[in-house]
Amino acid sequence: MPQPPPADFPHQIQAGAERSGTWPTTQKTPNQPKNPRDAQHRPIETCPYCKGTKIVKSGLRVKKLERVQVYYCKHCDKKFTPLITRQKTYPIAVILKAMTYYNRFETAQAVSRRINEEYGFNVSAKTIGNWIKDYKDYLPFLRIRDSLMSQPHPRSKRLKASDCITESRLFHGQIYDFKYHHAKLDIILNEDVKNHPFGPLRDFLQKVIGQCPHHLFQDSRKRASQHKDIFDLTQVKITPKTNAATRSALFVMQAVANNKLRHQTLQEFMLVNDSVTVAVEIPIVLERTDILHLTDTLHFNVPLELKEGEAITGHIDLIQVRNGMVHIMDYKPSAKRVKAVEQLTIYALALSRLTGLRLYHFKCAWFDEKDYFEFYPLHVVYKKPVARPAARADARRQAQK
Repeated sequence: MPQPPPADFPHQIQAGAERSGTWPTTQKTPNQPKNPRDAQHRPIETCPYCKGTKIVKSGLRVKKLERVQVYYCKHCDKKFTPLITRQKTYPIAVILKAMTYYNRFETAQAVSRRINEEYGFNVSAKTIGNWIKDYKDYLPFLRIRDSLMSQPHPRSKRLKASDCITESRLFHGQIYDFKYHHAKLDIILNEDVKNHPFGPLRDFLQKVIGQCPHHLFQDSRKRASQHKDIFDLTQVKITPKTNAATRSALFVMQAVANNKLRHQTLQEFMLVNDSVTVAVEIPIVLERTDILHLTDTLHFNVPLELKEGEAITGHIDLIQVRNGMVHIMDYKPSAKRVKAVEQLTIYALALSRLTGLRLYHFKCAWFDEKDYFEFYPLHVVYKKPVARPAARADARRQAQK
C-alpha cells in the first residue's frame, strides 16, 4: 500500500510565491492506455469529410512509435484518423512539446535532450529543426524569437524563458497558472504606433503577482461566469470571423485526450508560439466602487449589484494585443452553442478599471476549433440614442439650410 505523506507535507503553496521555472505537479496523471503505444487523441464526433455523425471505430493504424485509432463514416463511406498532421513518425504531442520548448528559448540540441528524457525518444536536433520548418505557419513567434535572440546579452548568460515570461501559480479555489510574456508585449507595444496607448496594460500585468487581492477569490459565489442574461444586447453585433485562434486550437486539440487539460495546453501553446497572445489566466476583480463609477460617472448600463466588501472575480483565458485593440478571449468548447457575452463583458469592464484603459479599446471573443465570435463590450453597456423619424427629418432639413 502507498505510504501516506509526512505530517509536515505542505497542503498549499502560497499564492504567487513562485515565479517561472518548473512547477510542482498537482494534477493527476491521465490514465494510461492499455497498450503504451496506443496514442491518446481527442475522440472524434463528426466526419471531417461530410460532417456526419454516424461514425464508428474501425481498427488501428500501426505507426513506428504509436498506434492511431481509425474511424469509419457510415454516411460517406470514408475512413480517417483524429490527426490533421500526417506522415509523421513521432506522436503529435511530442512534436507540440518540442516546438514549445524551442520557443521557450531552448536550442534544438537542448530540446532533443529533453524529449529523450521525457518520452524516451532519441530525436535528433536536425529532426527538431525540421519540425520547426514544417510547422512554421503555426509558430509566428519565431520572428520575435529571432529578434530577441539577436539582442546583446552577457556572454555568461544565455536568454532563457524566465527572462521573458513571468509565471505564477494562483490558488483561487482552483489552481490557475498565470503567465505573462513581457518580452513579447514590449515588442508589440514598440513596433506598432496603434498599440502605444496600451502601456497601462503592461503596468497592470507586471503587478499581478505582487498586488493581486487573493482573499477575494476564495468566495466562488461571485464569479463572472455565473452571470447570465443580465445585459441588454440590443445594438450588440456578434460577428463570426475567421481567426488564427481557431486554427491553433484545431492543431493543438488533436493531441489532447483529457478534457481537463484542454485550456492549459492551448494557453501554453498560444502564449509561447503565437505573436499576439501576451498573458493567460489573468485574475480580474470588479468591486462595488467600480460599478458605481461605471454607472454614475460614465453612465453605462451595468445591471450588477454588490454590497460593500463584495466583489466579482474571474480569470481571463487569454489576452491578445493586435491591430490597435486589446482582445479578451475565452476558449469555449462547442462555441457555436454557447453565448459568452455576459462573462466577457464583465471581464472587459474589470480590466478597463484595473488598467485605466477606455472600454473603447477592448474587443471580446469566444472560440473553439471551428468557430470564432467577437463583439465590442462598449456596445453592451452603452447604447446610442435612437432618433425618431420626425427628429431625423428635422435634422436633415437643418443640415440642408
